Amino acid sequence: MQEDLEKNNGMESMSIEEMFLKSQESYEDAQLRAQEENRSFARTEFFRMDKFGVYRLRILPIAPNQDGTPSRPGYEFPVHQLLLELEKPGNGAKASKMYVTVTRATDAGYSVDPIETYRKLAVAAAKEMGDEKLAEKIDGGSFGGGLKYGYGHCMYIYDLSERGKGLQMMTLSHAQFKELDERKFKLWSKKLQKNPSYPCPISSVREAYPVEIEKRKNGAKTEYIISIDNESDALPLSREELTALLAAPRIPEVIYRYTRYHLGATVEFLKQSDTLYGMNLMESDEMKEVIATLAAELPKDDTSEFSFDRRSKDNKENEQNGSGPLSLDDLFERYEELQAEGLGDKTEEGQELRAMIRGYIDQERLPIRITRSTSNRELLDMIEHEIEGPKPEEETESESDDEEQAEERPRRRI
Repeated sequence: MQEDLEKNNGMESMSIEEMFLKSQESYEDAQLRAQEENRSFARTEFFRMDKFGVYRLRILPIAPNQDGTPSRPGYEFPVHQLLLELEKPGNGAKASKMYVTVTRATDAGYSVDPIETYRKLAVAAAKEMGDEKLAEKIDGGSFGGGLKYGYGHCMYIYDLSERGKGLQMMTLSHAQFKELDERKFKLWSKKLQKNPSYPCPISSVREAYPVEIEKRKNGAKTEYIISIDNESDALPLSREELTALLAAPRIPEVIYRYTRYHLGATVEFLKQSDTLYGMNLMESDEMKEVIATLAAELPKDDTSEFSFDRRSKDNKENEQNGSGPLSLDDLFERYEELQAEGLGDKTEEGQELRAMIRGYIDQERLPIRITRSTSNRELLDMIEHEIEGPKPEEETESESDDEEQAEERPRRRI
């Protein structure tokens, strides 16, 4: 019987036992398969500079493919993202907001992007109406009420003060990345004069130096100062750290993620944009075609769905992937922009910021009561104080003293 089976399979010279032995899994194969399976369940930790001070970081190189071939040289991937502010439906006097961050669909490999298409159509429509100010607003960034994607750079890092936390993903703004890149090339050129084969001085496996980012207050603004500590010893990565990097989700898998959930949130956002701008672009053939094209290109097995219910499974997954919650950093950045433009709390922009603050308080379930007499700045200080907790010397002070010191307390952004 065995001989018949071997002949029927064209394997006259190989026994059944040999067939199984040839196809059995090796230890290395099992490791690679386990890493691939674990990667799909891994949750990415996102690094945030949530306090003023100096952060010492070890930037990591981009991991090679599982077969050892290079995936992309360097240490970062660029990404275009936009924070969508959505007004929840309801009959209450105060509008409730929720926030969703979406990556530009074309960055994720799709042929079209609804927001980019809508932005071009809306700018053209505003100009046709003779409203250049509205056209400029729509063509600008999200914190100014516009639809232009923000441009950032994502990378894996170790926080050297808390290296035990393991891999974390950090996003730098394009301006911050350019400053880091400029300092990298300046140092690298000096190293190459002594060693023509010197690798990248901030991300190579054995010869990289710590990168320091100082977050500090400069008057009413917060600034980030970036430097490379080449006076310290280089920080080689251990075998365990390289193994962890190889097993971690690839950066594109995290940042170039676009699902039916994101498409649903985008469609709702653009419908609300129609109302806000006094337009009817979502009923145009061009927008309908773009949305239908993208929906057809998304994977058929993607069953995610956008919902205003934050308890839904898709909303929770969206937040766990770092793209859902509004951060305190967003609030402070918007506040500083309004201050620079001379726009107070009573302006339309100031009221929009207040709605964002209210949404953040609800999101974090903070025990903060918003009253008409409380300014946006005071609310941000109260949020900061609630998150950081009382300082030892403050615990015995009266509530009035706390209020007097609120203006002097350094602001924190996540």
